[in-house]
Amino acid sequence: MRIMLAVDDNPYSLDLVKEVSKIIFNTWADIIILGIDTRNNANLGQPQDLMKLLLDYRAILLSAYKEDDECPYSRNRIEKIVEKKQGVYEGYVEGGLKECKLIVRSGIPHKEILQQANEDETDLIILGCNKKSSCQWDEQDVPLKVVNNALCSVLVVKENKSPENIVCCLDHDKISQNSLELINQMATVYNAELKLVGISNGDVLSLKVEKTMQQLFDYYTHRNITSWLEVVDRSILFAFINQAAQQDLVALWIGENSFLNRIFPHERVSHLLKNSHSSLLFLR
Repeated sequence: MRIMLAVDDNPYSLDLVKEVSKIIFNTWADIIILGIDTRNNANLGQPQDLMKLLLDYRAILLSAYKEDDECPYSRNRIEKIVEKKQGVYEGYVEGGLKECKLIVRSGIPHKEILQQANEDETDLIILGCNKKSSCQWDEQDVPLKVVNNALCSVLVVKENKSPENIVCCLDHDKISQNSLELINQMATVYNAELKLVGISNGDVLSLKVEKTMQQLFDYYTHRNITSWLEVVDRSILFAFINQAAQQDLVALWIGENSFLNRIFPHERVSHLLKNSHSSLLFLR
């Protein structure tokens, strides 16, 4: 798995890194810490201050490993900063069984995040947001634009750091293995129970959905994760998810071919991001 942390120099990014250190400890993932340099002139030279901040963030992430022989990532200092191309800098660190890259990109934040994610074939983008300004980055809808345009899954970390439940509303015809594993990791990290939500049409729950829910229940029970099954009519699904997102971590499949992508168009995703108190996981 390849995970990218998208950060800037605001306090919510520091909170994000502290929270994500729990996730990193429970995965065997390659990590990219991406810092966005919003200076207008890409010819201002190497962004030393931002790269230093990424180093501090890396140290926080790796502090989850108490012993060096347990840590799959190099603790070495940056030897040099390499300009990969105009406006893109990489802090080069030798060693480590797994990769932990430090990248600085200059430009429009959401575009740079998406470009880096595509170039590295990222499986999961994780970013935070300012909860006091409707989940924005410096008055820009960066998380929303990333969620709506990313080709991979996106986790937006909100203020509720330890949810008791993870509400999983998935497209039961097209659940990928990566999606299953991501939910598995979140349940492990937070020691949370799973609520597996099946979508009905009126009083009708299709046999296919019922069968898939049972398979999911068995899958997670086999991994010692407490799971519950719940059926929600699609006419009240948005209200149900909106309420759950006030206290539980909500996982939604919004892939290109998912029917949930039709139930949760961009304006409803925006509403969730701006009004939820809990983290949101958008799966693809």
